[in-house]
Amino acid sequence: MRLAKDIVAGIGTIAFAIGVLVALSKIPRTSYQAIPPDLFARLCAYAIIAGGVVLIVRGILRGGEAVKLPPWRAMLAVFAGVVAFGLVAPRYGYAPAGLLTLIIGGLGAPDLKLRQLLLMSAALIAFSVILFTYMLKLPMPFFIMPGFVS
Repeated sequence: MRLAKDIVAGIGTIAFAIGVLVALSKIPRTSYQAIPPDLFARLCAYAIIAGGVVLIVRGILRGGEAVKLPPWRAMLAVFAGVVAFGLVAPRYGYAPAGLLTLIIGGLGAPDLKLRQLLLMSAALIAFSVILFTYMLKLPMPFFIMPGFVS
């Protein structure tokens, strides 16, 4: 039997819900509360487990498309972009780090058009600066020049 996408998705869904239940078990309970604080999240986790079981059963009964590994170039580019963001953001701010992340991640695309990638990256960074810095007024620097700003 080949491994269908629905079976893998069901297993992943159930694993995620079990992780949520483990995290919820760390929330303290008291005897004087009629409704525990984690009740809704626990019910949602059980519903997600039920959905995962449905996916597994559907994958077994119907079969479906087999699981294929994603292209390595795209996975490595996204991973390298995230690492680059973590290294660049504390030193130079989130705008240069985000621009670098988008460009490195975009290099993983098989149909790369460099001009389109650069324009879209610049537009996304401009939008993020407007949103996070000016509209939401988050206290994170969008651009840092080492030596000029402490």
